[in-house]
Amino acid sequence: MPSIKTQDKKRSRPLPETEGGCRVRGGGCGSCVLVNTSYEPSLQAKFHKGLKFLEAAKLLDTAQVLGVNEAPRRLGYRTLVKLAVRPKESKGVISATDRFAIGLFEPGTHSVMDEVEQCPIHAPALRALLRDLRPALNESPLQPWDELTGSGDLRYLVARSSHVTNELMLTFVVRDPAAKVHLQRIISRMKREDHKLASTQMNINSEPGNAIFGAETVRLTGNDRLRERICDLNFEIGPTAFFQVNPWQASVMYRRVEQLAGRAAPGGVAWDFYCGIGQMSLIMARQGYRVFGIEENAAAVADAALNAKRNELEAKAEFLAARVEDSETALPAWAQKPEVIVVNPSRRGLHETARTHLAHVLRQNPETRFIYVSCEVETLARDLAVLRKAGFRLRQVEAFDMFAHTDNLEWLAVMTS
Repeated sequence: MPSIKTQDKKRSRPLPETEGGCRVRGGGCGSCVLVNTSYEPSLQAKFHKGLKFLEAAKLLDTAQVLGVNEAPRRLGYRTLVKLAVRPKESKGVISATDRFAIGLFEPGTHSVMDEVEQCPIHAPALRALLRDLRPALNESPLQPWDELTGSGDLRYLVARSSHVTNELMLTFVVRDPAAKVHLQRIISRMKREDHKLASTQMNINSEPGNAIFGAETVRLTGNDRLRERICDLNFEIGPTAFFQVNPWQASVMYRRVEQLAGRAAPGGVAWDFYCGIGQMSLIMARQGYRVFGIEENAAAVADAALNAKRNELEAKAEFLAARVEDSETALPAWAQKPEVIVVNPSRRGLHETARTHLAHVLRQNPETRFIYVSCEVETLARDLAVLRKAGFRLRQVEAFDMFAHTDNLEWLAVMTS
């Protein structure tokens, strides 16, 4: 697959944003609780709310608080949707013609909010695709998944758009691979309706429970991965891999990580824990570090190795599919003394074993800079408090409005001895 060239980015014009706030039952899905409020005051309110957790953990005494970075795009910024598919009911009756409820679960329930095409934070290309998918599904022989009976074909829809090319990756999560023939007809219809489907996938999940993805993914049409470009690096994203849902703001944050890491000293080593498909690993490799990245998702690790090669940085980046909590025994000899450690865990934060290992490493290497990227300030405060006991101090903290109009922020904290 060819790389995304710089001129592609210049040629791509910004997509229009949806105006007028949320039309989905007054924001009733519970995700964008601030979408119908004034942006600047609500942004400052959620930033200061987050700072209180850091203050309560006694972390701010030595820290420079840099503030919160406003969202470059306040609407139309989300380039990934993961949507439940369930039978559509009206007054307890399932319609024979309008059969598919597609959307997020209402808070505290398994009832699907079924107006997702109007969501103002989704990228316009995704909204248009979802709008046209609904009639195609209703006119197909496919059945929506019924979790009460364990019957039906289609369980979830996962769609991603490239903010550079507006190309789309669409993944159907199905119970049985026999759905393939019907999915291919739907894909052909979407292409005839001018949707830029660069990659379509079928993920097979026949297990009970609410996990979205099963273990097996089959390519239906197009490429195995979706092309993206961020911070002048080319990436390919697999259907189950993590990539920031807001690439405009992610670019701002990754540039900050690049600045904080600085140029590597001769032989300098960096760790990237929870590295995903290698975004921050490759940024540090470009700065001259020899990077060791760890990620539990084996498919993401394969993507990371491919991305290193695509950017001609494979000699500077090595990746391992493993749990971060097992990193103490997984590190190669050359990576034992890092100059920079970057971690970007899920909202659960660092595993207790990982915290213990990192505290030990920081005690043994007092010159190491520790950069923590977090989407959950409560677990960030918990983890940094543990590392403070290892003799490190929070030196700098700032936030990025990665999820505009929600009550969440992305946080970036720097600790040094």
